[in-house]
Amino acid sequence: MAGCHSGQSTLVNSLATLLRNHGASVLDGSSTLTLQADSLQHLGRLFEQYLLSRTHQHGFLALPSHPADTASLLQLQFLFDVLQKTVSLKLINPPGSRLQSVVKIFPFKSLKSLELKRIPPHCLEDLRGVYSQLEVFTCSRSLSSLEELLSLCGGDLSSALPWLELHTLNFSYNAIVCLDESLPLSELEHLNLGYNNLQRAPTLGLSSRAKLLTLILRNNELETINGVEQLSSLQHLDLAYNLLLDHSQLAPLSMLHSLNMLNLKGNPLFFQKTHRTCTVRHLSPKAAYLRVSEREGEKNRKAEFGPSLFFS
Repeated sequence: MAGCHSGQSTLVNSLATLLRNHGASVLDGSSTLTLQADSLQHLGRLFEQYLLSRTHQHGFLALPSHPADTASLLQLQFLFDVLQKTVSLKLINPPGSRLQSVVKIFPFKSLKSLELKRIPPHCLEDLRGVYSQLEVFTCSRSLSSLEELLSLCGGDLSSALPWLELHTLNFSYNAIVCLDESLPLSELEHLNLGYNNLQRAPTLGLSSRAKLLTLILRNNELETINGVEQLSSLQHLDLAYNLLLDHSQLAPLSMLHSLNMLNLKGNPLFFQKTHRTCTVRHLSPKAAYLRVSEREGEKNRKAEFGPSLFFS
């Protein structure tokens, strides 16, 4: 690695030292490996230059036991081996920094959890190599539509088959306007679309409708919740800080028989004096029996309407 820049050598050595000391928790998934986008770009270039052939390779890569006679290359091989086995990755781009080239995640063959922050979808490549095994996917400050990542696999621009293992999707803090029901989310149980620009409740495909347990839509621009009645297994629904004006707009809740948590704080209807009793009228009889908790400064009041559903 004689031609390697000193900054890149420092990155390799410091990251290798960190992973030799704490790599066990990264490999078993109890800790998340966090990298800046430019650091992964540097590593990717080194991997391609010194360890891999020019032919793009998919799947787990087994390297020779002694690929080189220099300590630097052995460090690089160690890093590549650990990244291939890493279970949880957080990839961030600092505020105010604009990516000048693509970020390739080809070293990561075993990912189950991926978090992206300020990574434009068109700058992310090799998602198609791991999407079918991801269980948790988080992306913030990056998106205007879900299709960019879920249907096109970011910069890969390839059609994704169903995300077979994905049960938790957190795309909060983006600029998403709507959700396409054709998205391949067959196993989804937890969906967070808070802090976006949604004006209506998302429409999911048939398979997702029956499995979704948690839907977080706080801090959007919802004027209606029509469509949530199709989410037959929904247990947790967060609609706080939207634009719901009248309790008649809560009629779809009557079909949510498994609901046990409902949050309506910050909506115009929340400030009506009869808010609590009007809301109860629109709940499913099977989901009624609720506890209502309201905090006013240091004062906490609870009213018992039954044993199971909490709403505010």
